[in-house]
Amino acid sequence: MADITLAEFNGRVWLVGGEQYLDDLLANTLGGDISIELVPCERKSNVNELWLQLCGPQPTLGDPWMIHPGIVERIRRRSSDHAVFFAEWSARLDRDALTVIASAAAWAVEHPEAPVELVEYLDPEGPKAIVDLSRLRAQLIEDKLTEAGVAAHRLTRARRGIGDVAGMAQESQRVDIVVQVADPPKK
Repeated sequence: MADITLAEFNGRVWLVGGEQYLDDLLANTLGGDISIELVPCERKSNVNELWLQLCGPQPTLGDPWMIHPGIVERIRRRSSDHAVFFAEWSARLDRDALTVIASAAAWAVEHPEAPVELVEYLDPEGPKAIVDLSRLRAQLIEDKLTEAGVAAHRLTRARRGIGDVAGMAQESQRVDIVVQVADPPKK
């Protein structure tokens, strides 16, 4: 479990765990030993579920702290996992998707030895049209990564069942980009 958990939905990010680190997160003064996890959510209700799970019942009915996009981008730069979201039945790369892809490409270029995996989430019993759409989405992401300087031979694909991620919809609207950086040796 990470020290800080951020939940992302529809281009917005909320702090759902680790509120005691909020001031340092905002001021960029977190210690190097503080871990951050950015959890992509398919619905806004998943954000609130995570908040309740990690922080317990809340005395007010409001939302958790929303995190400024500039701070989220700073966090992404230190993360090797990136989730690209699409509108339902669309393969269009919107501004948020292009930002995530650019961040993943920058991370991959900084780690030229690391393989880059595109992860699609599919229902094994789902219709062929969804498989085709997911394949198209992954190809568009692959094209953008290679345009940004990531060597094509580093790119691989994987498929996972939608049951692998809590709260994932029947027709997943996301493809993850995972830069597989090896952990540094422990001292």
